[in-house]
Formats: sequence, structure tokens, C-alpha cells
Amino acid sequence: SGQDWGYVDLEKFELRPVDCPMFNGRVMDAVLDTTVASRVMVTDEDGSVWIFTVKNKKDCKLDMHFENGTTSWPLHLSSVRGFVLGLEEGEQASSVLALNTSMIGKGKGKSEAGSVPPPSQPIVWRRNRGPVRSWSVQRRSKEGDLLAFLSRDGREIEIMELLMSVYTPPVADQFSNFKMPVIAVAVVLVMGYQYMKNKGGKGLLGGGGAGGRAGGAGAGGKLDFGDSDFAAALRNKKRLGGLGGLKGKAGALG
Repeated sequence: SGQDWGYVDLEKFELRPVDCPMFNGRVMDAVLDTTVASRVMVTDEDGSVWIFTVKNKKDCKLDMHFENGTTSWPLHLSSVRGFVLGLEEGEQASSVLALNTSMIGKGKGKSEAGSVPPPSQPIVWRRNRGPVRSWSVQRRSKEGDLLAFLSRDGREIEIMELLMSVYTPPVADQFSNFKMPVIAVAVVLVMGYQYMKNKGGKGLLGGGGAGGRAGGAGAGGKLDFGDSDFAAALRNKKRLGGLGGLKGKAGALG
């Protein structure tokens, strides 16, 4: 009542007034933010919208204030993620609008009082419609929110789907700056390992001639049986064995 407003403690049946030094008007309508339970959105008798963060349900801090003239009274509020929905009522017509509050809590452009100035174009959209007796907002997590309106004469109910969402920037990878250096070092290590492996294999099997090949075989290497020197030695050995056999036969005949 008047300039006093606050919370109702249902367990103790007590009223807890909220102390807001930055607010001197009269609260005409108030709703809680759907994403932050400690955030309250109120409108005063001029139709201005105020957004507060209330701590311990008694101390409040101004987050954002939309200037006079942005909206007008009578104004009823509702909340969806990143926006305040408002229904401006009139005798012959009414209008539904959305105010952009997505900058609250971003930590950018705060004033000395800690509040965030409203965007240069605070009204995202406004739609005129016929006079309304009542309205309601049904929030959905994976689909668009629903708005329901009851006409002034109570004979018509209109349901609309709200196709609007807040842009969420991608989360920056803390290790993105280290990926390329790590990959480069890994490539260098692999290439160095392959180079040293090939160089060591040539040292074991190389050296030239039969000595180097014999050393390679003694160290676990493989002899090249197709080498010309080794093949010639085998042929000479076979020839000598054949001559020895002929000499033995000649002795037997003698």
C-alpha cells in the first residue's frame, strides 16, 4: 500500500517490507523473474517499469529502469527469459509489448549506482489488439511460450505462441590458445622419433661389405641372402664339394 511493498511470509504470517532507496513511486503491479527468483519487476503509477534484485527479501538493488513514456498505465507485467512482457489496457483497445532485459547481469555498462541502462530501443515489439479482460503466460522449456487472452465481453479466448529467444554466445574454450602449439610439438616429436629410428636401423644394417652385414646379423639383423658376394661364396663351396666327390671316386677306381 502506498510506497510500501514487500513479501508475505506464509509460514510466520508476517509482512516483510522491502527497502528500495532508489524507488519513490507506488507499486501498481509486481512479478518475479522466471530465471532469477531474487529479481522483481514492478511498475509504478506512471507505467514505468523498474527491475530490482532483492537480497534476503528485504534489501533491494536497482538493476534497470525504463524511462517514463516507454510504457503507460494501466500496465500488467509478466516475465520470460530475457524479456518483460506487458499488457497495456485501454477502454477501446489494448496492446501487448516486450521489453528487452537481456543485458541485466552481463556486467557491462553499469552506472555508479550499479544499474544497467536500458537499451537504446527498449521495446522489442508491440502489437495492438482489442480490449482484454484478463491474460496469462504459460512458459515452456523446449518450445515457444504461450500467451492466452480473454476478451472484454468474456466470449473469446485467443492463444498465441511466442516465438522469441535470447541469443546465448558460445562458451569460449579455455584451452583453445594451446591447441596449435601442442599439435605442433607433437608433430615435431613424431618426426624426430621416425628420423632417429631410421638412422639407427641404417647403422645396424649398413657399413658396407660382408663385415657390416655380419655385424648386423649378430645384432639381431637379417642377412641379405640375395647379395652377390654371399651367393658367389655359396656357389664356390658347392663346386669344391663336387670336386672332392670326383677325387674320391677316382681313388676308388685306381
